Amino acid sequence: MMRALLWSAALALTACSAIPGTGPRTSDIERTTPAYTLIDLDPNAAGIVSDFVAASAAEPVAALPSGRPLGLIGAGDLLKIAIWEPNPNGTSMTADKSGIETTTRVGIDGTIGVPYVGRLRAGGRTPGQAEQDIAARLAHQVPGAQVAVLVVEDVTNAVIVQGEVAKPGRYPVVPGSSGLLDILALAGGAHTPDKQPLVRIVRGDHTVTRTLSRLVTTRAMETDLAPGDRVLVQPRLSYFYAFGAVNRPGEQPYDADDISLAHTLARIEGLADSHADPAAVFVYRHQAGDLTRRLVSGRETEGVIYRLNLRDPNGFFVSKMFPVLPDDLIYVSEAPIAEAAKIFQVLTGLSAVGAVPRNLGANY
Repeated sequence: MMRALLWSAALALTACSAIPGTGPRTSDIERTTPAYTLIDLDPNAAGIVSDFVAASAAEPVAALPSGRPLGLIGAGDLLKIAIWEPNPNGTSMTADKSGIETTTRVGIDGTIGVPYVGRLRAGGRTPGQAEQDIAARLAHQVPGAQVAVLVVEDVTNAVIVQGEVAKPGRYPVVPGSSGLLDILALAGGAHTPDKQPLVRIVRGDHTVTRTLSRLVTTRAMETDLAPGDRVLVQPRLSYFYAFGAVNRPGEQPYDADDISLAHTLARIEGLADSHADPAAVFVYRHQAGDLTRRLVSGRETEGVIYRLNLRDPNGFFVSKMFPVLPDDLIYVSEAPIAEAAKIFQVLTGLSAVGAVPRNLGANY
């Protein structure tokens, strides 16, 4: 009899480590290592994390340097140039067909060719300055010549919109009407498959990236974009992940500016009530070491595991305060009763977990 009991005990101990499971037990996570810090979530800890995340997200959009001046001629622009001689008869200049009219494109070196003038620099000049330069060149041949320079195809003073928009292309910068949202409206709006498109603004070697909804909420980038700016609209493609005793495990899209843990748990359809431990909801995260130090004195690990206890009614309020971030991993450990049921099945050979009472003394 004693031998049978010892054999059963040994088999039970073996089963504890060999039975199937969805991940580490709560006791395994509680045995923290130097690689991570375990932090129990309460209103104070959730508030500290929420404030830190909000402050990090408040990075100013005005990180771009000053843009190129508007109204200058540049390489690739198509110019229409008209030259008239003074009319001693007092007749209309436009009626007099003795003038010269030509169309020329600004070369890559910023110069143009003008009849009777030759090549001169137009890049970096305004149309008015180009008119003065041409008239000065003609002064010794045609004193008092009248010159008009018109930009008929403006490549320089434009913004390029690319990516997931209805009408990608080049759009002119119009003073007072070329904020980011104005330009996106001209391009037909964002057409990404998700609800949170990213908008990337590139100016020279500098880049600013924000979600479109945050740009709308903060009313950022409403001033005119600068000539040469590039706007790229693309899907956000951010996710969080759910594992363990949840009803909908797997990869989940992170499709909002801010997602709380309560929202996350609703998204994964809650905990699996047949085997989840409500006191063992974990959030795995890599975060700044200084935030860890603020939460747990003396610890600065970047690996952090937050634990939420949903047996405590206050835990649901805490879950609404705590922000989930892209790439977070949500893991719910199995309840001890679920492991006991599996061991019971191994020992007895019963295939129906239902043969074990649901509560077995569990505090459900």
